Amino acid sequence: MAQASKNARTSKATQQFFCSCGGEVKMKTLFENGKVKNIAECDKCKRTERRPSDFK
Repeated sequence: MAQASKNARTSKATQQFFCSCGGEVKMKTLFENGKVKNIAECDKCKRTERRPSDFK
């Protein structure tokens, strides 16, 4: 009997972050001065931070 691998059996959990204004925080990638830069931005108030956990 064929069995599924351990990784296939684990459930995929995505974590959602919310700003204090109530908007959802999404990650965006910017390309500036030849470098790739990841930032987190609130959909509602357009506040930007370095990572989603900084919105607390």
